[in-house]
Amino acid sequence: MADDTPSWAAAAADYSSSKNKGGSSRQIASAGGHRDDVADRTAMVSARLKQIYKKSVYPVEKRHRYDFFYESPFLTDVEFDSKPQIMLIGQYSVGKTSFIRYLLGRDFPGQRIGPEPTTDRFTVLINGPEERTIPGNALSVHPDLPFRGLERFGVSFLSRFEGSQLPSSVLKSVTLIDTPGIL
Repeated sequence: MADDTPSWAAAAADYSSSKNKGGSSRQIASAGGHRDDVADRTAMVSARLKQIYKKSVYPVEKRHRYDFFYESPFLTDVEFDSKPQIMLIGQYSVGKTSFIRYLLGRDFPGQRIGPEPTTDRFTVLINGPEERTIPGNALSVHPDLPFRGLERFGVSFLSRFEGSQLPSSVLKSVTLIDTPGIL
């Protein structure tokens, strides 16, 4: 594994030095050329982590039956290649759903906004060609989405989990998760 470290460390060092030269992430995101550079570096680091997992970690997990002991499936390419996920957590009626609505610039399927606790489920917002709501059990078995591991929480959780698909430029690069309020 020592032979894997230098290239990964170099990638991290390159990212760190470019971050110091390039300014804040907001400045990088607003400058078109830098955004592509950040996306390329992120993809490179993700690909390298996937390679390290498959070469070094997965064989150990398989040999020691980690999936049986921990009751968790092995990581798949979909989980490494998925977009970053941002989960909004907070007390009820503090504006989590309204904040998502503001970010997207529009309403989304399944949103519930009001003074009383209204969001009663976990809602994953994903980019797609049409507006629709997707049941949680369908999300957990979809081969292109990274939610397969949620099956282990059972039907009661999956019935309180849903997807909201809609066309959105924001959701092309990130997945948002709206949560019920915490009392």
